[in-house]
Amino acid sequence: MATVVIADDHQIVSEGIARLVELSHQVVGIGADATELLALVKKHQPDLIISDISMPGMQLNTTLSLLKRTSPESRVVCLSMHDEPEIVKAAYEYGADGYVLKHQAGFELAKTIEKVLAGERYIPDELKSIIEQKTDLSARQLDILKYLAQGLSAKKVALELNISSKTVEYHKYKMIEQLDLKSASELIAWAHSRKLV
Repeated sequence: MATVVIADDHQIVSEGIARLVELSHQVVGIGADATELLALVKKHQPDLIISDISMPGMQLNTTLSLLKRTSPESRVVCLSMHDEPEIVKAAYEYGADGYVLKHQAGFELAKTIEKVLAGERYIPDELKSIIEQKTDLSARQLDILKYLAQGLSAKKVALELNISSKTVEYHKYKMIEQLDLKSASELIAWAHSRKLV
């Protein structure tokens, strides 16, 4: 029986997941934001973490890498309503072992849990075609774009990501070019329209 930590900022969702998980595993903690999630993971070192990726205080890249550092043996399943290829791909690039869309049936989550606990990095069929879609932005560019879209200057983004501000500016203009946009403000609008922030 695996130990599981669940995190979602909607209590009804986390309780529903807990009921499903408790049919075959032990839920040792439920959190409602990134801070609670990290504290629970540090305390319990669970076999599995099931987490929403759009909770308060949650930055996909930072939170996933922190989870992996805090409890290296834990497997991670991301739960999300986002099916944009950029977000799905980024989750796997940052270390997710599984990714389930919230509208998918419970059996898909149950299947993903078992596959991930068996050591697989599992992608449900519905997401395979999404993951194969061409996306022009790299994980590094997505990191930069998320911070820019939050209103941070290139200098502050550079500090957050431990890179030079020149690198930030280079990627910013590269993204504008790649996405066939005209300005930095269009780039920010694009990020918000794709719910990348």
